[in-house]
Amino acid sequence: MTEHRCYFGSLISQRADKNVTRFFVFNARAKDLKEWLGIRRIKDVKKGAQRVLRKARASAVTKFIEASSINTIPNSILIAFDPGKAKFTSLSKEIIEGIIQTNSPLENPVNILNGCENQLNWGVIEFSFERNEQEDAKPALIVDGQHRLYGMSNFDKEDLPITVVSLIDANHQEQAFQFIVVNNKAVRVSAENVKSIIADFDEDELEKRLVLARVKYGDKPLILRSLNDSPSSPFQNLLNWSYNREITEETQLVPITAIEQTMRYIRKSFTVLENDEDSLIEFFCATWRAVKGNYPELFGKNNQFMTKANISAFNEYITDRLVYFWEMDLLDVFESDEIEEKVLDIIKRLPKEFWLKNWKLRIQDTPNFRDIIKNDLKTIITNSKLGKDWMNGLELIETEE
Repeated sequence: MTEHRCYFGSLISQRADKNVTRFFVFNARAKDLKEWLGIRRIKDVKKGAQRVLRKARASAVTKFIEASSINTIPNSILIAFDPGKAKFTSLSKEIIEGIIQTNSPLENPVNILNGCENQLNWGVIEFSFERNEQEDAKPALIVDGQHRLYGMSNFDKEDLPITVVSLIDANHQEQAFQFIVVNNKAVRVSAENVKSIIADFDEDELEKRLVLARVKYGDKPLILRSLNDSPSSPFQNLLNWSYNREITEETQLVPITAIEQTMRYIRKSFTVLENDEDSLIEFFCATWRAVKGNYPELFGKNNQFMTKANISAFNEYITDRLVYFWEMDLLDVFESDEIEEKVLDIIKRLPKEFWLKNWKLRIQDTPNFRDIIKNDLKTIITNSKLGKDWMNGLELIETEE
């Protein structure tokens, strides 16, 4: 089924060179844009210029929007129309005549070209597309901002408008060039600059918004606050710090050093997550959501399971096996559902009674003690495969001879 689109905006030639690629700037709804924008990903097609869509990063954008009704994303997305895909029609003459006829009450004459004569033109672009076209065959492709677009379009409460900068008649080499430039020129704001920026504002209110939006604020422990506060986190309200003091004798709060230690181990094991904090957080949450779901009687309770030593050891045990799945192309570390499924496969034969029995060694958060826990977990799996009693040969649990 063929569909048509027509958008009003401005066409700009930023340089005087006649071979320069022109920009058409306009605004449109996120859900509408998603209908006809495609992605030419590096791993899928030759001459691709986009990275793989990471659901965790798109989800982080959605969560940023959901965090507050006044959170906005003013950044534009950058797209590109292949040569001959879009037709531009100038309306500048009609607009000027219309302004004159309306007898504008403004004191000074309106200059719709904003001083950019000979390089700016107002009008519309038009194009057609087939709804069932393949991603890389759609009329325009995303050069930068795929996670922004998908995250904003997945926000159900509103259909958000986005500013779009589109390259007109841009060949694949120009698209790749722009992608590389955009993704290598960004500079993170330093902690010192952040602190100076917020100095004259309501710091408490601003901090709340930044934390909910997962935006780093000075030296604040962003990941920990996110894991403690987020409803999707298995450790919501379970971290042992000043925010969580209303607990019962049955409740076991988790030392924040345990969380930091587990996150470091995951980051070290999966270097692909090293510079992708949103995906790292989602990987961690997916892992421990599966653990929490498999051991609901143990999770968050005052027992051996929730000690720092066990959390760190169990995390290492699970992560080491997930690395194997990943290396064998049996796991996509950016797919939460796959992570949870694999974690459940890893732990489902480990009985909760292991943590309910009295351990004959004093619990210590040391590498040696963590190795003992991991070795016992391996032994339990071996016993299960050989049809033996699961407690046979464990170091932590005494068995009757």
